Amino acid sequence: MKPNLKGILSIDSSRITADIAADAINGNSNYFKEVINLSLNEKTPLNWRAARVVALVCDEHEELFIPYVNKTAKLFSSFKNDGLKRSYATILLKYINLFDEESLTQIIDVCFKYMLSEEKVAVKYNCMKLLYEITKKIPELRGELQAAIDYNLSENVFRFNGEIKKIYNAIDGIKSI
Repeated sequence: MKPNLKGILSIDSSRITADIAADAINGNSNYFKEVINLSLNEKTPLNWRAARVVALVCDEHEELFIPYVNKTAKLFSSFKNDGLKRSYATILLKYINLFDEESLTQIIDVCFKYMLSEEKVAVKYNCMKLLYEITKKIPELRGELQAAIDYNLSENVFRFNGEIKKIYNAIDGIKSI
């Protein structure tokens, strides 16, 4: 029986509800398409709840998102709420090697824009991770990424620990070689 994904996601925003929706999709590409459409077309909070489910499903079934990689990357700059930005930045991180040139250019632009704006910390952090992975393909961006991290450190947005320290040190080590 086809799950009522919209109904499930209307309940609440708990992790348990997201897990129930992800389990209901169970690798089915049609159900997955439905939850992507909910994330891209519904209003808040349903859209960011659906985006969270997309991320959960992608953890188990990465292949389901492949047809949506470039479309989503191109739409990324139009997302209006933090939940969509956070979830899709995390999802897109897994698919960088599938970006076409236009998608890659748009993601680079929007991620730097978000890192240097008043976006929420989680959005900036996920954009930083996306950009770091992109610098592995385009090393010329390392200096710009380091400058964006420096800016967020100087503004006390980021603390120099954990993942940020690892990324910063990797960029700095590569630059000084």
